[in-house]
Amino acid sequence: MEKEIWVFAEHRDEEIEEATLEVLSEARRLANKSKLKVSALILGHAAEPFVETLSRHGADNIYYVEHELLEQYTTDGYTMAMVELLRNRQPESLFLAATSLGKDLAPRVATRLNVGLVSDCRVLGSNKEGNLEMTRPTKGGKIYSKMKSPSRKPQLATITPGVLGVDKPRNRGRANTEKLEVEIKPEELRTRVLGTSKVDRRELDISEAEFVLAFGRGLGDESRIPQMEALADVMGACIAGSRVAVDEGWISFERQIGQTGKTITPKLILCCGISGAQQFTMGIRESRFITAINTDREAPIFKIADLPVLGDLNEIVPQLTEQLQKSLANR
Repeated sequence: MEKEIWVFAEHRDEEIEEATLEVLSEARRLANKSKLKVSALILGHAAEPFVETLSRHGADNIYYVEHELLEQYTTDGYTMAMVELLRNRQPESLFLAATSLGKDLAPRVATRLNVGLVSDCRVLGSNKEGNLEMTRPTKGGKIYSKMKSPSRKPQLATITPGVLGVDKPRNRGRANTEKLEVEIKPEELRTRVLGTSKVDRRELDISEAEFVLAFGRGLGDESRIPQMEALADVMGACIAGSRVAVDEGWISFERQIGQTGKTITPKLILCCGISGAQQFTMGIRESRFITAINTDREAPIFKIADLPVLGDLNEIVPQLTEQLQKSLANR
């Protein structure tokens, strides 16, 4: 039996999630060095709609399970299915994106299999013995620790979305597909999905958001929040802020970024009136693109910003909102 790295493939609306493609890219790089095969695992859906995407992003094999009890994600159903498959096929490693689903599923699978799990990894590698080495931030991002769990297989890791990036797709040929079977008893499922609804952007967890608009002390007072919300609406962004914004009562603690808040990795974050103290910047350093508006040219936030904008946010934000509205109207 070939030695494999498995990647759990999250999908939605007939498309593979970008976070999965990031994990797949990293698995491909690791497999190339270790002479392993990369296999993507799809639960609750036929493989065909995803074969081309998964193949072009590095999958050698695609395993899929079609089962009516897996059509919607449930913790019990997916855990039972994955544990059974891992016991039967015995891959070297299993990687998942550290999404809300991945964070729910991975520790349960690790517990059932009595194997190690390293969460929110940023770098994956292997040592001379062929054991996986996983690097993740600790101490609020001040230190990076390298970990390994060589005693039991598979070795499990979740990978932080938005950090590693997605490799360009390549014509590698069509991956082999194989349908697998699992046994799931309905009475063993403690929860059932009765329906789904799309989360309002304003209520979305900021750690899951692709676009974030954050503000801090430079906002001045809460009377200016509506102009922030107007810009967030046209950007399709979630509102967040610094500790000062929370202390002033402008946003809830759940929307605080930083060492005492949340670490986020959006595609774009626009920081308005935030000086950029280390406590805050720890939470955004690995965002893909950082834009900052500030009146202080010496503001620390400008040192990490990809696009620093020197100016008054009360003048810039309304103009930016207007320009974006015009751009969207002309599409």
